[in-house]
Amino acid sequence: MRIRAGGAVSKAPAIVGIGGAHVDRIGHVSGPFRPGASNPGAMVERVGGCMANMLRVARALSGDAVGLISARGGDMAGRAVAEALDEAGIDDHSAVFLDRPTPTYTAIMDETREVRAALADMDLYETGLARHLGRAEPRALIAGAAIVVVDANLPPAAIGAVLYAARSPVVALAVSPAKAERLAPHAARFAVTFMNRRECNALIGRNTDATLDPAALTRLSALGFARAVISDGDRAVTVRDGETAFRQPVGTVAAPVDVTGAGDALAGAVIAHWPTMALGKAVRLGVAAAAATIAVRDPFRADIGACDLAGVAAALPAPAPLDADPAPIGDDHAADPL
Repeated sequence: MRIRAGGAVSKAPAIVGIGGAHVDRIGHVSGPFRPGASNPGAMVERVGGCMANMLRVARALSGDAVGLISARGGDMAGRAVAEALDEAGIDDHSAVFLDRPTPTYTAIMDETREVRAALADMDLYETGLARHLGRAEPRALIAGAAIVVVDANLPPAAIGAVLYAARSPVVALAVSPAKAERLAPHAARFAVTFMNRRECNALIGRNTDATLDPAALTRLSALGFARAVISDGDRAVTVRDGETAFRQPVGTVAAPVDVTGAGDALAGAVIAHWPTMALGKAVRLGVAAAAATIAVRDPFRADIGACDLAGVAAALPAPAPLDADPAPIGDDHAADPL
């Protein structure tokens, strides 16, 4: 193993993220999807990962120094991740394991842009990244950051280690229904938690396809999650901010090119503006960032900083009380862009 950035930490980045930065392989089926059979289509490979996507958006929109603590292998995929982070201006404090492959995420999307199958090869986060957090440099970075972000690619004990080292608000990203439950033991420690409807349902022990209703947020609050931002495809984003809860409509969404990374863009835009901006206003900018992201075939839109997010946010419908009907804007809810 070797460390990408060694030595003493003179000044921690304003935002430090701990979690996934790997290679996404997304297959797009060109015709009707046929289960159990070979399907014609095209495979696209690019650097992604929940944390990497989110940090690139936060860096582009905030202009603040941003750092990543992750783990990857000493292979070509790992070099591609390093180059993408450098291009985005992110300080890389990741561990590189020369004898291990870089984590990957592979998904097959049908003609409606719905994920039909996915495979996450993320064992290095379970072992190598968790071990890396025991070193002095990552702990110093976490302690010196103004905002710390952790994702559920880490096992619960490693998430606890991040929370122990942090001296500032810690934000959580749920990542997936399978991993979201890792956040539950630490719920009360998170300043804000980002998740989608399925991840929320997994956290509260409901069927992951169940409708998001006020009872779901009551159960989420009972677990200790005081603030939560819950996306739901092309339906309104649900926000719980302490004692208040509301739905933020996403407006009219054009047919997405690729929905990968939309939820990460939402989180990145919010983190770039919160807590100096009220959470509800920051979420509106996050919705605009997600809409911009699904318009390109990449989990991170490189020109996101030049997009008129403020103008799009200003044109969004006003937030509605939580008990309002969360009906979708269009018919293509299966795309799940957020």
